Amino acid sequence: MSRPAAVSEPTRRRFVLVAGSLVVAQLAFRAWVVLPAYFYGDDFRLLREAKDTGLSAGSLMTPYDAQLMPLGRLVAWLCSLPATPSWPLLASTLLVMTLAASVSCAWMLVTLFGRRGPSLVLLALYVSSAMTVPATTWWAAALNQLPLQTAFFLAIGCWVRHLRGEGNRWLAGTVAALVLGLAAYVKALLLVPVLAFLALAYFATGGPIRRLRTVVGRRWPAVLAAVVVGGGYAAYYLSHVPSLVSDGRPGQAGALAESMLGTSFATGAAGGPWHWDPVIAPAGLADPPAVLVHLSWVLAALLIGYLLLRRERTLRAWLLLGCYLGADFVLLLTTRTQQVGAINGAEYRYLTDAVCTLVLSLGLATTELRGAPESSRPRATPLLTRPLARPAVAVLVGVVVASGVWSTVRYAELWHGGYAGKRVLVTALADLDAAGPVDLLGQNLARIGILNPEENRTEELLPLLSRHARFPVATADPMLLEPDGQLVAADVTAATATTPGPVAGCGWALAPGRSVALPLGSPTIDVGWWARVDYLAGADTGLSIRAGDTERTVDLQRGLNRVFVRLDGAYDEIVVSGTDPGVSVCIDKITVGEPTAAGGDS
Repeated sequence: MSRPAAVSEPTRRRFVLVAGSLVVAQLAFRAWVVLPAYFYGDDFRLLREAKDTGLSAGSLMTPYDAQLMPLGRLVAWLCSLPATPSWPLLASTLLVMTLAASVSCAWMLVTLFGRRGPSLVLLALYVSSAMTVPATTWWAAALNQLPLQTAFFLAIGCWVRHLRGEGNRWLAGTVAALVLGLAAYVKALLLVPVLAFLALAYFATGGPIRRLRTVVGRRWPAVLAAVVVGGGYAAYYLSHVPSLVSDGRPGQAGALAESMLGTSFATGAAGGPWHWDPVIAPAGLADPPAVLVHLSWVLAALLIGYLLLRRERTLRAWLLLGCYLGADFVLLLTTRTQQVGAINGAEYRYLTDAVCTLVLSLGLATTELRGAPESSRPRATPLLTRPLARPAVAVLVGVVVASGVWSTVRYAELWHGGYAGKRVLVTALADLDAAGPVDLLGQNLARIGILNPEENRTEELLPLLSRHARFPVATADPMLLEPDGQLVAADVTAATATTPGPVAGCGWALAPGRSVALPLGSPTIDVGWWARVDYLAGADTGLSIRAGDTERTVDLQRGLNRVFVRLDGAYDEIVVSGTDPGVSVCIDKITVGEPTAAGGDS
């Protein structure tokens, strides 16, 4: 095949200047989006696991929530190396990955369609799309999505150069890009049929059987590589990664199709969704106005019809997009939708990769694929003789790009001002930095985006972000967080308490070498409890406390004081013993309950 014609140096420079400006503008814009964002949901768990396990082949290949993501695990380990990971560090990785995806997109467009205006239009549509923002603002999701986008663009560009006959080095590049994508996200397997479609639909001729024979016969090394890499990965994934696929018959197909394809994708492709539902803020769900949903479909129908009347071989580009969207739909229908419901269709996190296919399909339908014998091309006799004026096209593209920017701004507002969890954590970390080492009683934090309550607790989150947060099982000076994140002195509620002791003026007297069982007014249930021990000690001493299966040793200070100790489980009495020789202790009362701010009910 002949090589694409070279462009003049001034044209090349103008193209590079405009394309570079688009990429830089997007990077600056995304910096504005992500720098004020914050840790969310799985970010904490990924960082904590990276700190706990370190770097090894086993830790990199450990599945995470049905994902095999060694590349993401590697980035998480790098971000966990500082004593306390910071959000600016994580945000910088987001921006680096965003830059890599955008540059890869520009390179793919130049490779396929040349340094021409259509390539710039397609690049502008990609960098302005709000469909990519939700999955690239949330760091844990971006670890999957951004490398996949980079891999998509690199694989397509390398593959087309190989199909043009530019050498097997480009086949090697295609395989390397595929491996990069698979290291980040299992959905990179969808690249294999996309690559096959390009070879069959654009670089082969004749009927389906002839095309298949041509591709298999001429590109057998590529077929072998796809079988080895894709098949090997699939086999490993199916045998080592827990599946999210439901065993039962998938339900809610109609509702998911309406939400995911009929509403979210259609409006996102037109620059939407313009409005976000903050039900899971700071993450937002696509919630476009109904009139704009209908308008998006009208625009899509007009575009497809116009190109069909003006150009040959455009339907195959839309077939590619439709099949890819269908694969995304089936994957979501058989996995997450069975757990959460059709509301997942409004989450662009599951459509991010479809933006790459949208850009590719738009290019294939509107522009010549250089070096491809079956490329789309203008009809010799157009069925619609009057073309759209360039100013009209420029206005339409400008509206879509501006809409994408506006939709992104509206989404960023959820993170910048609507993330209550960020405000709580930032306040807490500032107070911890000012106070120094603090003994905290564990408690739940709301709206951090973690579904598992056990992972949404202060003892799981704060030690990751602050070296001053301590969570001992016993302390004389406990603290906890107010709902706004401020540190305050802690106490415990009075779920139950020991009955009054028999010794007047002392309560329960404890002598050295003796143990005393203090009965509770009512038994506890088997959950995590904190107990406040009010005591009078003749001197500093140790004390053993046993409740059910929990046993603790605490330090008592001379005088009238109190100590707090965690006593988990179900029990109806508390046994104390073990004071130092010559030290007598009076225990007035032991109150068992949950942590609360001092001054509340106790």
